[in-house]
Amino acid sequence: MTKKIFNSDPYLKKFEATVTACEENKGKFDLTLDQTAFFPTGGGQPHDDGEIDGAVVFDVYEKDGEIYHTVDRPIEVGKKVVCEIDFEKRFMLMQNHSGEHILSGIVHRKHGYNNVGFHMGSDFITVDFDGPLTAEQIAEAEAETNAMIAQNLDILTYFPSAEELEKLNYRSKKELTGKVRMVEVPGADLCACCGTHVKKTGEIGLVKIVEFMKYKGGVRLSILCGNRALEDYNKKNADIYRISALLSKKPCEVADGVERLLAEITEKKYAYDQLWRKYVEEKTENLVPTENIIFLTEEGRDNNDLRTLALAAAKKGGASLIVSGEENGVTRYVLASEKNDIRPFKKSLCENFKGRGGGKAEVCQGSLTASPEEIAEFIKNKTL
Repeated sequence: MTKKIFNSDPYLKKFEATVTACEENKGKFDLTLDQTAFFPTGGGQPHDDGEIDGAVVFDVYEKDGEIYHTVDRPIEVGKKVVCEIDFEKRFMLMQNHSGEHILSGIVHRKHGYNNVGFHMGSDFITVDFDGPLTAEQIAEAEAETNAMIAQNLDILTYFPSAEELEKLNYRSKKELTGKVRMVEVPGADLCACCGTHVKKTGEIGLVKIVEFMKYKGGVRLSILCGNRALEDYNKKNADIYRISALLSKKPCEVADGVERLLAEITEKKYAYDQLWRKYVEEKTENLVPTENIIFLTEEGRDNNDLRTLALAAAKKGGASLIVSGEENGVTRYVLASEKNDIRPFKKSLCENFKGRGGGKAEVCQGSLTASPEEIAEFIKNKTL
């Protein structure tokens, strides 16, 4: 079976190995090596990327104790190859995994909760605990985690004997047998883990909890560590300064500025809605009652406004069809009726004008590939 170099030296970037097998797999090729520093997907940690003899590594996975490397071309069995790890990704994963261990260890020690789900995604690391945490408790755990990081503690990895393992009080999501690898941050965490980790907590940089939510009776935390946390801070900091300039407010005042702006928008929207409803009443009160479809055109209105007008006009006819002005050959419409199911007529409209739309029996909306004049001619003197 493949010798796992990543267990003893996670900082190794380049190494030599001998190809022990090469099999085609869905247009790519699965290689096994006599030894590897490529970490296979497992334990919530993604696989490493890199190259083997210049061939791109797309996937690394473990099956029955053997580690397979999926590459873009075949390599001769028995050949000695030079392998290179994408260390930028590897180090990011090391920071993430070590940071998560400290945070999970602190939550376990302070609150007794277990980490029952861990995944390093493309955006965030998610960690699921089997008990609830308040916002204050989460903030305290984050602060204590970063205090541990600042102490630049050693992160120890070792394989205890069976006798030693029985005496250890360690975290694990499942029952383990055979040789068990332990990862220890003295004073913070002791956990069974197969992943790659930094040597010192200071290399993690920082841990930031960016979001939390209730999840399956417990809590799910979304976190960032190290360089990814710094990148996230830089982006959000740039956004804050941009909003600050737009609002003519100091960065520390942007939240208050946005709240005031939203209050103003809400107030103006309420005033607009009142005026629009009054306009709709005046526009429809003098409509002559008819069994035909009432046709009206409104320029520059959104679908909510067209809907309000359509429902009001439908009170005076068998149905109402309200359309907006044509834009790039397409006209938006709202069709409504108080008395009839208008979906069959909507279907005929769409078939005739290559349109689309949806809705319920009393009101439908969508768009038609036609001008308002063409639509008006189509429905002239029509009833439902």
